[in-house]
Amino acid sequence: MKLTKKDVSVVALAKLGGASTVIDTEDAAIAAHAIDRRAFGWKKYPERVDLDAVRTTLRHEGEGREPRIEGSIQKGWHLTPRGVDWIEANPSLLDNTPVTVAATSAATQRRRAETREAGAAVNRVRVSEAFRLWTNGRAFTSRQAAGVFRIDEYTPAKDRTRKTAQLQELIRGDEYVEAFMKEAIPSALELRAPVGRLEEGNR
Repeated sequence: MKLTKKDVSVVALAKLGGASTVIDTEDAAIAAHAIDRRAFGWKKYPERVDLDAVRTTLRHEGEGREPRIEGSIQKGWHLTPRGVDWIEANPSLLDNTPVTVAATSAATQRRRAETREAGAAVNRVRVSEAFRLWTNGRAFTSRQAAGVFRIDEYTPAKDRTRKTAQLQELIRGDEYVEAFMKEAIPSALELRAPVGRLEEGNR
């Protein structure tokens, strides 16, 4: 079975126990490189791990229509039920070692919830009109930027700041989206509210 780079990333997580715990991105990179040095090593120095290649592959698999993994570069990764099914259907990939889905601790469950929330936040940004325009090199309006953060002209100033900060924290680790956010946040905060309502929200 010829493995794609995405396949290798899933196998690497499975080998590290990603069916039952969250795996750090750098640990996943080392494991993926051990499986396929050509795909995940430097072109000139294949013995060195190409962390960017692993990060990109993990992110692309996690953003797929039917992802086998979920998580984020910052918070780590784990297999989805589909990922576990895929590994179990191809036991030779793990040298026929059964995949154990252990009972997860409260801490692990919390980390998984955090990675799901972060993944959902990144997807929300990526499907927004403002992000689509930005990726095409076109300008977006303050209203379009505000829509990314689910705020409008009637959102009180303190809530605007809170919502933009929360979303910015959730997407941390995705460099491309972070670059977009640096432009989107100031634009969103510029959305003007009716003077009377704005003063009321700042009391």
